[in-house]
Amino acid sequence: MKTMNTKRPGRSAHGLKELCQAVGSRNRLILLIAMAVSASCSTSFAQSIIGSAGAGFQTWKAANLNNNGAPYWDAFTQNQLGNKTSRNIGFCLTNSGDCVGVNSALFAPGAIPFWGMTYNSAADTGGGQDTLVYFKSDNKHLRATLQLQLSTVDTEINEFGWFETNSTGTTLGPIHRLFQGSGVPPGSLVPTPVGKEVTFRPTKYFGFYFKDVSEGGCLAYTIASFTTDPSCSGHVFAVFATKPGSRNNVFEIAGLDPPGCGDGDCNLTLVRIDRQRN
Repeated sequence: MKTMNTKRPGRSAHGLKELCQAVGSRNRLILLIAMAVSASCSTSFAQSIIGSAGAGFQTWKAANLNNNGAPYWDAFTQNQLGNKTSRNIGFCLTNSGDCVGVNSALFAPGAIPFWGMTYNSAADTGGGQDTLVYFKSDNKHLRATLQLQLSTVDTEINEFGWFETNSTGTTLGPIHRLFQGSGVPPGSLVPTPVGKEVTFRPTKYFGFYFKDVSEGGCLAYTIASFTTDPSCSGHVFAVFATKPGSRNNVFEIAGLDPPGCGDGDCNLTLVRIDRQRN
């Protein structure tokens, strides 16, 4: 199991250097002072991603978007216009292909690293899905922003939220809705509009889910073993990060119908997760 951390802002590097040097200059007080400042001199983190051994953040470029299944999310998907060639999540993140203007250039983060198995961008090979993906929080509030809701059917919009789990990702706890979908049956609820921001305080270990209302309300999870309803078979998540390992990192969480859009409605939900700003 592998963990990737997002650093939380602390004291300035200059101030920490002077403080830690002062600790070393006092022989009699070194232990007491070191105890008092140890939290500041060590690294603290905001939220961490946890996954399978061998998985990590992989780099890619817009030129890799060719629907060949490498990475696993780079596959044919349809959209409201009927175009099957240029609407997968990679095109939306880079504001390219048939996703220009949907996640506008002002907000599109570009070809940011994705979480998965080893990927060779030069050869455009590998990049398999990690089926065990969840997060560890530092007991702080997070902010979720609904960035995209795409479907070939207007009334079939996903619900999106988070679920509780344990430190090993083996327990499925309660789910908590962040953004409402169009309900079951489809069209029975008014979905949350794109652009909506919600703050939430997750449990120490948590993941994300989406409810596919077009498939009877089946639930798909970032921990794939929890996706037990056959109606959601093949539904996947893709997790991207703007600056992996940085305190300024932002996660982009994409919930996807089966790559290749075998079920016909081709839902895609994109949610931005970052620290709540005071």
